[in-house]
Amino acid sequence: MVFTPVGNTLCALMLVLALSLGACAGSSAAQAAPAAPTEGVEIVYGEWRDAARDRVVPYKLYLPSARMPAPVVIFSHGLGGNREAASYLLEYLAANGFAAVSIQHPGTDETLLRGGGGMERLRESVRDVRAAAARFGDVRFVIDQLERENAGGVHAGRFDLSRIGMSGHSYGALTTLIAVGQRPAAGPADRFRDFRIDAAIVYSPNAPRNQEPAAALGDIRTPILHLTGTADRTPLDLEMTPEGRQIPFRTIAGADQFLIVFDGGDHMIFSGRVQRSGRMNAAQQAQTEAIRRESLTFWRAYLLEDASALAAICGLPQRIDPIGTAEVKAARCG
Repeated sequence: MVFTPVGNTLCALMLVLALSLGACAGSSAAQAAPAAPTEGVEIVYGEWRDAARDRVVPYKLYLPSARMPAPVVIFSHGLGGNREAASYLLEYLAANGFAAVSIQHPGTDETLLRGGGGMERLRESVRDVRAAAARFGDVRFVIDQLERENAGGVHAGRFDLSRIGMSGHSYGALTTLIAVGQRPAAGPADRFRDFRIDAAIVYSPNAPRNQEPAAALGDIRTPILHLTGTADRTPLDLEMTPEGRQIPFRTIAGADQFLIVFDGGDHMIFSGRVQRSGRMNAAQQAQTEAIRRESLTFWRAYLLEDASALAAICGLPQRIDPIGTAEVKAARCG
């Protein structure tokens, strides 16, 4: 077990709790160090500098202890979050043989919650085209950087970059959909698309803004698992009901798609805030177990071509009952 902190972050947790938006990792008064990782998981903190964009991207790596190439899963946090997001999930993936890479997006991260005017700053960030472009551009940069790290240095040979999964929560889910082919509201259609991504998971996705869903999502050709809940709402949502988060699943037709809807599942069950509270109820515990289990099953099915995992993910409706519902639109499921 190795824990390598290179940096730490501050977080206005009380504001996050009030807004149910961010994915920060500690107390606003004095943030404790992250919990020690699971045995067999190496955690590394660091920053990558993109000279071309004059931008620094903080990251947190969760690496299997076996020093052999591992399939890669990238995670993008929600608005107001940081690289500590979804640690309950990413550590679990690493313990099961995947290299998980949590990236932090300056400009749409926890810095929005510092000082006064938190809600207004969040609203402004949602409308900030430059901040969105910088965030979306982080994905391609991170994959490029992983290729460099894999070729030489302390992480050489740790990543199997022929098997890449992209994932994210809320704004991170949009970042994921953009990376696999959702048309941005402005600019070239494939400006941020990265064809190196083989599969994706979106936690609490949104419907496209200011676009018809079919026009925005029609070019996606990537298998995706979508997760949401019947109470999946935030103060910044434009959708009138939580069902709006199902629109990407119902629209995308170019590849296998899977949907999980948890009964009573809220927005923050996916980010890790609920899990870090240490006060989960029985329903939240069951949802957490299902998020871990079905995410791992999907990655095994679509990154590792595991036949037993594919059979399991095709049986998703039965696996999720009775804590929610699920739907499958997948040619590979017959």
